[in-house]
Amino acid sequence: MMQERAARTRSALIQAAALEFEHRGYEGASLSRISETALTSIGGLTFHFRTKRALADSVRSACRASTARHVTEALTSPEPPMVALGSLVTALMRRLETSVEARAAARLRRERLDSGTTGRPEAHVWAPALKSLLARAHATGSLRAGVAPGVAEALIVRLVEGTELSACDLHGGTDTCPHAPSAEQVWGLLLTAIARPGAGA
Repeated sequence: MMQERAARTRSALIQAAALEFEHRGYEGASLSRISETALTSIGGLTFHFRTKRALADSVRSACRASTARHVTEALTSPEPPMVALGSLVTALMRRLETSVEARAAARLRRERLDSGTTGRPEAHVWAPALKSLLARAHATGSLRAGVAPGVAEALIVRLVEGTELSACDLHGGTDTCPHAPSAEQVWGLLLTAIARPGAGA
């Protein structure tokens, strides 16, 4: 019972921290506001997370864990490789719409880039899956003639990362543009460029 309550408190703190980082950034985030949002005390917060940096790391870890689940689903999908790839790419692009942890992690990454601090890019979680699925697509003749898997991979990585960065730039945060095309529309255009006709259906 105690362990379950502690797990719920920790989860609530990560959610509250994600909201705080999303709207105020790392420097503007307040531990007292986070504890209030999570309905716990400062003592309860510091029991689970000694520092604001530890909270930020946990928010990023939660985002990576969610991304890893999308990767696993794509790699184990019984669908043709281009269909599985499309599911993964659209899921990656929709993260900013569906996940507060993803939006917070995006803002934290952008702030780190703006400050000149480097770190391991988030794409390391999902780029290997792109390589694997594109290799399968190439082996089954699903890629358009003349499209090398490496070129398609680089294009998709830039597209996904660019979607995240443009959302961060839009209003200085992670709001999505109301007139932006959907993830499915973007993937449909990309599919036309890299896939043999009918391969992604």
